[in-house]
Amino acid sequence: MDEMELFKVVHSELLMSMQYLEQDLKIIYATIKDGKFNDNYEILADAPLGKILVEFRKLDKEKGFAKIKSKDYELLEDIREIRNYWAHQCYLDFHYIENNQEKYEAFQEVKKRLHYDEQRVYDLQQRMEKLRISVVKKYRNKK
Repeated sequence: MDEMELFKVVHSELLMSMQYLEQDLKIIYATIKDGKFNDNYEILADAPLGKILVEFRKLDKEKGFAKIKSKDYELLEDIREIRNYWAHQCYLDFHYIENNQEKYEAFQEVKKRLHYDEQRVYDLQQRMEKLRISVVKKYRNKK
């Protein structure tokens, strides 16, 4: 696999992790909020990540849930910008550079950023997935 093919795979995995994170937040929210899961889920079903985070934090404080660390909330806030960059800008940062050496160097910088973002988002996504699984198990029988 050449560098660009690997880049595309990691890029796709990063976007996938961000989608999973957003969905896990919705599921955790819908599960721990008082009321019916489906009604609670509908509140955030089509909401942008910013609104999801506002509602989730409010519920977290209200319930004393506190399973998400402040540094994780910071990364969740950053994910909006991270996602925009990877969805709309990253390829443009090197594709149109005509000088091959400059293009290669720019690609290497974008690639470094990709690996950095992918690792920290993936780590958070894995923790959130575990949290979602435990929350659903715990609350499933209480409603």
